[in-house]
Amino acid sequence: MAKHVLHSGADDFDFSLLGITCSENQYFMVSALNDVLQINLALNSYEEFMLKGGKLFKFSLYSFSDEALHLEYFMIPNTSNFEEPNANTNANNDLFAGLDVNESVRLIKELPKTDYFLIVKGEEYYTYTHKIIERIKTIPDIIQVQSIEPNDLASKNYLIF
Repeated sequence: MAKHVLHSGADDFDFSLLGITCSENQYFMVSALNDVLQINLALNSYEEFMLKGGKLFKFSLYSFSDEALHLEYFMIPNTSNFEEPNANTNANNDLFAGLDVNESVRLIKELPKTDYFLIVKGEEYYTYTHKIIERIKTIPDIIQVQSIEPNDLASKNYLIF
């Protein structure tokens, strides 16, 4: 499967990027978004990134294509799922030898309070963005929904779709 990295030039972003703050887990978020947006987000893949000192971290990528409205939805958590074990770690000198230690990082570290990103693409994504935001706000567990300008993010190249 090919990965597509966002272009870093100005005005190259042909999608809406929404940041969602919610303390619930990603499975709740997928279910809630599916209900209010009447879509069917499903796990597409685990995207791998080398972050935080060259360690490999994985992020769940959910997607749905709405052929009637010609829109594509992508949801990715801002926090990694888990870290791949490092085979080069010397277990004899490790304080946590024999223990499973989970470490996670933020995909977009400059937005530490944002828990999920929803990317909306399509021919007329800009027409539906406001309606999508208003529907997401009806989810009781949502703390905040905000439209994010990708050009303002230093880590914008980590956003994949």
